[in-house]
Amino acid sequence: MMTDSVSASGAASSSGGIGLPSSRWKILLSGVIVLHLLAVTAEPLRFFTRSSRGTSPATDPARVWLAPYIEFAYLNHGYFFFAPEPGPSHLLECRLEYGDAKLGNLEVGRLRFPDKRAQRPRLLYHRHFMLAEFLHQLHVPPVQPSIVGDDRRLLADWQADRARYEMIRDSMTRHLVARYGADVAVIERVEHRLPSDVEVLTQRLPLDDPSLYVILPDAPVFLSPEGVAPRVPEQAQPVPLKPLVAPEVPAQAEEVSK
Repeated sequence: MMTDSVSASGAASSSGGIGLPSSRWKILLSGVIVLHLLAVTAEPLRFFTRSSRGTSPATDPARVWLAPYIEFAYLNHGYFFFAPEPGPSHLLECRLEYGDAKLGNLEVGRLRFPDKRAQRPRLLYHRHFMLAEFLHQLHVPPVQPSIVGDDRRLLADWQADRARYEMIRDSMTRHLVARYGADVAVIERVEHRLPSDVEVLTQRLPLDDPSLYVILPDAPVFLSPEGVAPRVPEQAQPVPLKPLVAPEVPAQAEEVSK
């Protein structure tokens, strides 16, 4: 009788104790959850607190410390583009020149990145899309000594950022020249802005209307020698994008819309 009661109580205690973590495990599990939530929020907090001068020192330590886990779990994806209120997208308009205009044998081809009609499958289109956004984010206008003044640190930072942009842009143009056998390649950044509610609801403007595409000049705004009156070059106005064409030259690829 005593044996039966002991075995019954042991079974009850064992069945009630299975699956209930100890206090040590609870603390460990809570710490893991807190670290994961911190990693999830570290990247967007750092993104939304960044400026032209860098990122916020209040968000940098957590992001840097948790970088291995954030990279492994892919928690650093593009918050800006996929946010509830995304901004404009950016494209690269590439002009390829073959021959010499002075000799009268100049031919011009045009490529646009990204272009869902030319870049298939979807992964290839997405790759070109990321390259266009990457170059746009790195863009820094040419250094204006009159703006910098005597601030040597600002001048050095500006020159370094501009040099990095030019290095990557020139690398892309060299690739275009080698890839398509062109003599000259020129890359222009194009912004595809989002239409306003009035343009959509009242004017019935389609999302691919040419007026929504704006060619971004390398230096869109600069100051006069007096440093007072800002002036915008004419090429900063909306420019309709023409259908892409390309001359019949060797080594054409899927990026060229024929």
